[in-house]
Amino acid sequence: MKRPRQAGLTLIELMVALALTAVLGIMLAALVNGWLKVRERLETPSADAGVLEFCLALERRFDSPVLRRVYEQRLPLAVRWLDWQPQRDQLLWVAAAAWPQAEGGSRLQRQRLRYEAREQQLLVESSADLYAVGEPQWVVRERLQRVSAWNVLYHQGGRWLAWPSDQPAHPGRGVRVELQRDGAPYVCTFALPHGLS
Repeated sequence: MKRPRQAGLTLIELMVALALTAVLGIMLAALVNGWLKVRERLETPSADAGVLEFCLALERRFDSPVLRRVYEQRLPLAVRWLDWQPQRDQLLWVAAAAWPQAEGGSRLQRQRLRYEAREQQLLVESSADLYAVGEPQWVVRERLQRVSAWNVLYHQGGRWLAWPSDQPAHPGRGVRVELQRDGAPYVCTFALPHGLS
C-alpha cells in the first residue's frame, strides 16, 4: 500500500527558508546602511577635499615628464627630469600637456611646484615658454592655501630620501610631497613613468 504524498512543506523546510530569508535581510540592511554612510560622507564638505584635489592635479602633471633642454634669458639650463631648487623652494620639470591649444600650441610645457612661505600656499604653475628670453610667463593652475611647511622626497634604491643637491639623472620611481595644512600632516606620493626624451 502506497502512502499518499504530502502537498505542503515540512517543518524543517520551512525553518530553512525562514533562516535564509533572515540572513538575506541582514545582508541587505548592512548594504543599505553602508550606502547611506557613504552618501553622508560625500555630502558633507571635508577639509581634506582641497588637499585631495591638489594632489590629483599634481599627479596629472607628473604623468608625462619629458627630458628636454629649456632656456631662461637665452641661456640653456641643466637637463634634468626634475630640478629641485631649495633656495627658491620650488620643483621644476617639463611635461607633455594634454591640451596644446591652451598655451601657444605647444604640447610640451614647463611645470613648477612652488611654495610661498609668506602667504603659506603651495602653487602648481605651468608655462608654454620653453625658450624664454627673460623669465618664463607662469600661469597658476592649482593653489593650496594654509600650508605651513612642505618637503619633497624621491624614491631611490627602495627607500625615500631627501632631495640631494647632486640629484641623479632620473629620480628613481617616485616623488613624495609632504605638507602640513592646518596643523595636520598630509603625504602625496606619485609614481613616475620612465618619461620621454
